[in-house]
Amino acid sequence: MVGEFPDGPGLVYQTVQQSVVDYLRELILSGLLAPGERLVQSELAERLQVSRTPVREALHQLASEGLVTISSYKGASVAAFSLSEIEDVYAIRCALESHAAYLAARSITAETLAQLETLLDQMAEAFQRGDRVQLLELHHQFHVGVYAAAQRSRLYDLAVRHLGLTNVYQRMALSLGRGARDPLVEHQEIVDALRRGDAESAGRLMRDHLQATVEELLALFQKDQAQGADD
Repeated sequence: MVGEFPDGPGLVYQTVQQSVVDYLRELILSGLLAPGERLVQSELAERLQVSRTPVREALHQLASEGLVTISSYKGASVAAFSLSEIEDVYAIRCALESHAAYLAARSITAETLAQLETLLDQMAEAFQRGDRVQLLELHHQFHVGVYAAAQRSRLYDLAVRHLGLTNVYQRMALSLGRGARDPLVEHQEIVDALRRGDAESAGRLMRDHLQATVEELLALFQKDQAQGADD
């Protein structure tokens, strides 16, 4: 059953299929469609005011991105992630983003550095306010900014895709209460390395940051699973 979420925007021909893909992807990444939630083609088509064909094709595309699971018996549902999958996706991010940071340090512009510094300031403000949702959005923009600075289109596409997957984990973690760790220092160290043009340090610091993040997430989800088993 499709949960409560905003009505479709009257999906214009972008194509229609791509509009459906973009809309459903945003609902999944924002957490409005929860892991395990069923995605019934007829209900989605009615809600989005389109035929079932673009909905079916959109679900298959989202399945190829790892956001949707399709079963011949149960139909489509929002992908639910195991701890091992979270670990695997972060391992991929470590490889991609450490290389992106390495490349970015060799070519980053003063304008991009200024943009990253502005994002850091905004992240610090959101952290102080306790606005975790805004912090996640700014965090997303920061990492995308580093990918863009690497100036490698295929690397950029792969990194953004896997960042999107981990956004789902991060939003799930919000409901559990994140740990006390403040990641802003790690982001500042990455920017400092980029500013120095220190490619080796930039790559290492990005890898260390992501490793610390996944360790925190895994501990949080393991604790939640253990508590659920005790209930």
